[in-house]
Amino acid sequence: MTLTTDAAGPADAAASVAGGPAVAEPETLSMAAALNSAIRDAMADDPTVVLFGEDVGPLGGVFRVTDGLYAEFGETRVSDSPLAESGIVGTAIGMAMYGMRPVVEMQFDAFSYPAFSRSCRTWRRCATAPAG
Repeated sequence: MTLTTDAAGPADAAASVAGGPAVAEPETLSMAAALNSAIRDAMADDPTVVLFGEDVGPLGGVFRVTDGLYAEFGETRVSDSPLAESGIVGTAIGMAMYGMRPVVEMQFDAFSYPAFSRSCRTWRRCATAPAG
């Protein structure tokens, strides 16, 4: 799967029609490269963004979505986690509740079901707990 990004905006397109500069060709990225770029941009813009998951550290993820992020942002912001999807999501929920912006990676979508169950239980517990 590939994504296409259009580097030129509407003003550039109008300029090229009117005899102005030529419009740059859209850049084609794989899904992994687009996700890597988005995570890199978020981490560069906001120090509260952290990344963790299965093999995301030095290895760069099983599908290389996080390739190079460990080297760029270090072990305090990019870290491997145990193979426990429910624990990964629970940790991310807790971090988000305290102002962090966690980005987590799970290797395969079938493992997201136990994690989704965990997030629903946590939300229900937090939503029904008395304030204070």
